[in-house]
Amino acid sequence: MYTLSQISDRWKLTLLTIIQLLIQFIDADTKGLLPQSAVFLSGSTAMPHSISDEKWQEYVSNSRVVRIEAGCGRMQNRLVTFEDGTKACARYRLNSNLMQGEIYSYYVAKLLHIENLPPLAVAKADINTEQWQRVANQVLEANWQANKLLILTKYISDSQEVVLPKILQSLDNGETIVSPEETTSANSDILSQWSDMIVFDYIVGNMDRLVNSLHNKQWNAQIMESSVHNLAQKDNKLIFFDNEDGLFHGYRILDRYSHYHEKSLKSLCVFSQSTAESIFNLVKSGDASHIQTELISQDQPLVLQYLPKLSSRTSKILSQRLTNVADHIRGCVEKYN
Repeated sequence: MYTLSQISDRWKLTLLTIIQLLIQFIDADTKGLLPQSAVFLSGSTAMPHSISDEKWQEYVSNSRVVRIEAGCGRMQNRLVTFEDGTKACARYRLNSNLMQGEIYSYYVAKLLHIENLPPLAVAKADINTEQWQRVANQVLEANWQANKLLILTKYISDSQEVVLPKILQSLDNGETIVSPEETTSANSDILSQWSDMIVFDYIVGNMDRLVNSLHNKQWNAQIMESSVHNLAQKDNKLIFFDNEDGLFHGYRILDRYSHYHEKSLKSLCVFSQSTAESIFNLVKSGDASHIQTELISQDQPLVLQYLPKLSSRTSKILSQRLTNVADHIRGCVEKYN
């Protein structure tokens, strides 16, 4: 006979095992759904994290903060330094939708096996704990409340602004401009990353990166030759940061910006192999938002204690946009096979 807590722990372990086996089964089964095609590229450049996603949450939970200073954007965001010199960008928002957007977009990227986002962890800046005591004054100056979540993403130093490659600067003409015919062994890795960025932003409805450039082109004809908002590069790896507009805010204003997403997606007919497989996995599962929720509860259960999961409306939009991308990929395969 087991106690209630023992049964609960056993069920948690069983549920985690089932989820992992289910994902492995879908992964293995879906590989057969992707035909051999020149539209699929395999990227190989490692992300300049120096720490895995799994270890970042553990590190953030167990490391003392020694400095908080201005940086990492606007308002109440700050640059945080830990005892060993590691730095993180701290994001704090009273608007829970923006916090959800950052966190849930990050987990969409994880489901897609897109590795261009810096590791993300959540925390509470409780100045009564040993972890935050040394920076109590800075926490109070930042107006961070101990009962609100803080998002900490790994700070990647020496990253550079990045401009669209020339091949993508006319992507708003509604035609396919990045096809297998344009790929070579020299550019396939970077093109697969640009493709991942466009696909990712389409799926989560993020309008604060490339779509921002497309929208502002009506006032600035040379904007496509300027650096892309909320995008950086280091060691030939693109870094997608500041994703708070994804899913929640972005979905609310799709009517205003969706045509830019559509043009961007239609410009592509090359895709990362792993991303394409993941999209078909999620479409086949029929419930991407549920898989995402289970992944969050496994990785960072604190999130679901403070923020609601995706609404049914948001879940339906997410599923539809995944389906749209899958359909577009199929069209490219037919066109170039």
